[in-house]
Amino acid sequence: MANEKVTALFSTLHSSVEILQKELDMSYLESLVETGENILDGKEPRIIDGKPSEEAAKELRKLYATVSFDEMSAEEIRQAVQLAILKGTKEDYLQPNHQMTPDAIGLLMVYLIRTVFKERKESVKILDPAVGTANLLSVVYNQLRSDGLQVSAEGIDNDDLLLSIASVNIDLQGLEDIRLTHQDALGNLLVEPSDLVISDLPVGYYPLDTNAAKFETSFEEGNSYSHYLFIEQGLTYLKNDGFAFFIVPANLFQMDESKTLLSYIQKVAYFQGFIQLPKEFFKNEQSRKAILMLQKKGAQAQQAKEVLLAVAPDFRERGSLQRFIAEVVDWKEKNLK
Repeated sequence: MANEKVTALFSTLHSSVEILQKELDMSYLESLVETGENILDGKEPRIIDGKPSEEAAKELRKLYATVSFDEMSAEEIRQAVQLAILKGTKEDYLQPNHQMTPDAIGLLMVYLIRTVFKERKESVKILDPAVGTANLLSVVYNQLRSDGLQVSAEGIDNDDLLLSIASVNIDLQGLEDIRLTHQDALGNLLVEPSDLVISDLPVGYYPLDTNAAKFETSFEEGNSYSHYLFIEQGLTYLKNDGFAFFIVPANLFQMDESKTLLSYIQKVAYFQGFIQLPKEFFKNEQSRKAILMLQKKGAQAQQAKEVLLAVAPDFRERGSLQRFIAEVVDWKEKNLK
């Protein structure tokens, strides 16, 4: 449940967004970017051609004056921004591929990372090739930082609005060492290989067949699956021995075309786990997701004796969640170096 500081910041963001929506005739999420940039720019509204009006600007200044980040943690700021993004997602009717990764899924990913990966490192570089609003990336970033790790990250997306939201989200939290890049993540990336790849993958067909043809997971005819290509791209920019955690359709390996993907994975990585997310998170079985856990081959990597195939419990059932985490820890001790 959100604490008072989170609720107060969300209220300020929401109220200022409503003012900007009316004054500038913009969507909720566009207005959220505008108000975030105003707060970051000395808490001063940006006035262009007389808009917003002086009266509205005065109201905005009053709202911005109530914001005090000195008394809030990065995680509390993220939670407030997340509430505003959720509000905007509903008002602006974002398509499924553009919607934010829920905290519960992000925290489950953190549990998995902590169990199978974190103890190997003092510092970690993360890549999210489909960063969206950066909620998933900042959840993982904040949690690993709280564990004492030195964390840096790269986030990539080709959607202007989502990347603008991500930029405001990260800057309001005061997060350091996160670089965001606006580009097609399935092109050539100007990034160094990462220790850890995480991503809530866009699902569907990739329209650029010429570019897709460069990937081993592309189809010989017709458009290729973008989520297949993203998995290959993520593994390409992952260091040897590194781990990748992808949020994918739960039926990923039930499709006829999955042989192409599985063949590629077995060539360059070890298939270490596939964790079905709780059905309660999704409207129907067709929209259900899972976390695919891969480890790139290397001198310190090995195929688990038994692949972790599990169904995560409803996170509201604390006892069930604790048992699930204990099972993952037990699996790691028996199966990984």
